[in-house]
Amino acid sequence: MLLRIVAAAVIVGSALALTGCQGTTSAAPTPVQSTDLTSSDGGFDQHAVVGVVLLHAAATPGTSSGGVSLSDRFHDDLTAAGFTPDVRVAGAADPAGDQRTAMRALVKAGAKAILVEAADPASLSGEVQVAHDAGVVIVALGDPLPTSGTGGDGVSADYRVQGMDSDAATVARATAVVESLQRGEKPADG
Repeated sequence: MLLRIVAAAVIVGSALALTGCQGTTSAAPTPVQSTDLTSSDGGFDQHAVVGVVLLHAAATPGTSSGGVSLSDRFHDDLTAAGFTPDVRVAGAADPAGDQRTAMRALVKAGAKAILVEAADPASLSGEVQVAHDAGVVIVALGDPLPTSGTGGDGVSADYRVQGMDSDAATVARATAVVESLQRGEKPADG
């Protein structure tokens, strides 16, 4: 009988000790792997953060775009598609530096996909590598992004949306690519 009481006390004490540890530590989130984003069981959450990194000129409405800036079009179309857009526009003074900073910030913010209109594609190789390491899908807007990253693994943008006739068409095509990725499908063209 005494042996059972001692055994029960040890078990209860161990359980309490383990319970106390749980409140002081927390596991770091596991990054999603790029291959998981396009798997057959689904891509990512419908309301996921989708980052957009644009050039300074994209913030100014053009006459061909009906007076709506490219940044506003991306925000509106991605929101209408159910995503949480985070649109960043590089400054005119150091667009490449601003884009590197924006890409790193979007990865830290948990973006599942980042659309990039690069000022200097070659200068983004490190950021493309960091994004891929975190499981973020990169979609180049216009010019292709670098084909080699800091890891030397031939990293480049996962997809590319070439410039189209209008901003509206470019945004619509890019949004369709993100919707395909969200469903876990490889975009038909991109």
